[in-house]
Amino acid sequence: GELLGQRTGGWKCSLPSPARPILAAPILAPTIQRGPRCVVAAAGDAARVESEVAFVMGRDLPRRDRPYADDEVVAAIAETRLVLELLGSRYADTTAPTWEEMIADCLQNQGLVIGPLVPGGLDAALESMVVVARGPRDILLTHDGHHGDGHPLRPLCWLANFLAERDQGLTAGQVVTTGS
Repeated sequence: GELLGQRTGGWKCSLPSPARPILAAPILAPTIQRGPRCVVAAAGDAARVESEVAFVMGRDLPRRDRPYADDEVVAAIAETRLVLELLGSRYADTTAPTWEEMIADCLQNQGLVIGPLVPGGLDAALESMVVVARGPRDILLTHDGHHGDGHPLRPLCWLANFLAERDQGLTAGQVVTTGS
């Protein structure tokens, strides 16, 4: 981001695993889009997108000496929104990058499209929901979605503490998505 002269507008993350102890990457601010239309980098006649739940931070969670409790992280959330994550690698050969290079590639994040508020916000059943994609004439697909980490708040709480330990923290206005 610094080399590109672009600030971090958000983060994507999932809970880490022994094989992947860091599962977080910045989302560059200029790639976050709002509105009914968006720019998508297609590969041929297809564009890779994932429907996700995201959290817009309402206040900063800066570095501090003790970890943030889950209720403190939840209290810092201003909005819960549906988003589309736009996917695509910046590498010509997507089979060659190491895990560290994938993180440098923002874990294949090409941006976010900010959608509507989630009805019920944090009180909604965010761990699972039916996803319906509609085209101009009909339904393209219906999918019974389940969050990979059980609930989208779990990775957000991990990320808040991971970043705070590294003098980065989360800041008000950033959008955090935690998996499809």
